[in-house]
Amino acid sequence: METSTALSPVEEVHCGARGVPETVGMAALFAGGPPEADALRARVVERWGHHPRLRRVLLPPAPPARLRGHRWLPLDRFDARRHVTVVNAAVGTAAGAADSPGSGDGAAFTALLGRLVTRALPAGLPPWRLTLVRGAGRGRFAVVLTAHHALLDGRSLEILLSGLFDGAPGRGVRRGTGVRAVGALKAAGPDRPRPPAAPGAGPGRSLPLPPGLRPRPDLAWTEVDADAVRAARRALPGLGATLNEVLLAAAVGALRAVHGDPDRWPGAPRPLYGSFPVDLRTPREDRMLGTAVSAVRVPLPVTATDPAERLAACRGALAAFGPLRGGADTVRRAVGAAALLGPWAVRLLASLSCSPGFCPVTCLAFGWPRGPWSLDGRPLERIVPLPPVLAPGTVCLALTDYAGAYTLTAVTRTLPGGARPLAGALTRELALLARRPEPAPGAPGGPAGPGPVRTSGAGRFAGAIRGTRNGPPR
Repeated sequence: METSTALSPVEEVHCGARGVPETVGMAALFAGGPPEADALRARVVERWGHHPRLRRVLLPPAPPARLRGHRWLPLDRFDARRHVTVVNAAVGTAAGAADSPGSGDGAAFTALLGRLVTRALPAGLPPWRLTLVRGAGRGRFAVVLTAHHALLDGRSLEILLSGLFDGAPGRGVRRGTGVRAVGALKAAGPDRPRPPAAPGAGPGRSLPLPPGLRPRPDLAWTEVDADAVRAARRALPGLGATLNEVLLAAAVGALRAVHGDPDRWPGAPRPLYGSFPVDLRTPREDRMLGTAVSAVRVPLPVTATDPAERLAACRGALAAFGPLRGGADTVRRAVGAAALLGPWAVRLLASLSCSPGFCPVTCLAFGWPRGPWSLDGRPLERIVPLPPVLAPGTVCLALTDYAGAYTLTAVTRTLPGGARPLAGALTRELALLARRPEPAPGAPGGPAGPGPVRTSGAGRFAGAIRGTRNGPPR
């Protein structure tokens, strides 16, 4: 038997929050009939069998558990029959159940996705599973990859699934790290709203929780109008907005719509903090599996009432505190300092970060590589992100783009059944952001009466995080 190895400090962080399953995932929807289970298992062995990371078992800390860290135990191979399972989305669903708009065949498939991310993966095996879902929609099936966050991050899920499917990244896909230049951000205009005060280490405003009710995890996903996303990204002058900026701004407006006046939220008038992940891979590590991410924590413009003002403020916050200003390094340094004291300190840091007011909003946006992609001739139609369930009082929102098909997933742990109202409110916020301001009648270069402002096409720019591939609005 091979010797076990200690987790890295970042991996240990994802083992420190109590009551959090730490399961992340990604679902791929295909048109046509599903493949045979044995054929899919053979493909998994052929294309994933050489990855040592998929053969690691997560071991709990040895006594005294409070002071010791988790460890990885490598295996010679993984058992495809235990890791690749087949389910029918319609099993256990009442006949005649109404379909949910834009979410496959409705409640059955969405409920299945919710179960996959709200439950911890069983111990004793490498913590990942591939689920073949029959009946994911009318004439569709799904392939869902889930894993413990200490084993794989979101970029790793994309690497594995793209290696499992047939196809190759098409033209226009960016590789390597790219962060928008500071000068380009400043070109947005000197009169943009100033960002909020610099984020500190203390707690901020919390999302309101229902009195007397225990927050429960909930998941909902929906298709998003591509024209609305493109128009929202063109709403800012200069280079336009990144997907991160658009998603953060829309999330703030959606939370206001769902939870009411933010001045009545716990912790007001302190800031409401949000975060987004940052991929730390270098261009030479582009295909590396693991957990190579940090996070940026920024104050969100929750008190702003105008959608355009919120979008401009999110740009200002990312310009002031984002990756260009060392936001990801701050988190990485904090984790590294805790690791010097021992795994117990890393887990304590993770536990403190789960307090309701520390960072109740998490957003992630990324684009799937352009294809076309298929699985044994069955075309890929859509990628559904499955962000993790976080601590009580938090929400996690993910937006993906595959070939112009945008998909939004909301995972909440606030109001019971709160994911679908939040997802619906966010799509409405995107529509508000997409509205263009009108010039004053008779303005130089403008129409004689009210009408839409003509805006120039946005140039190419790099995403706020690597792997986002926030290219120009298409």
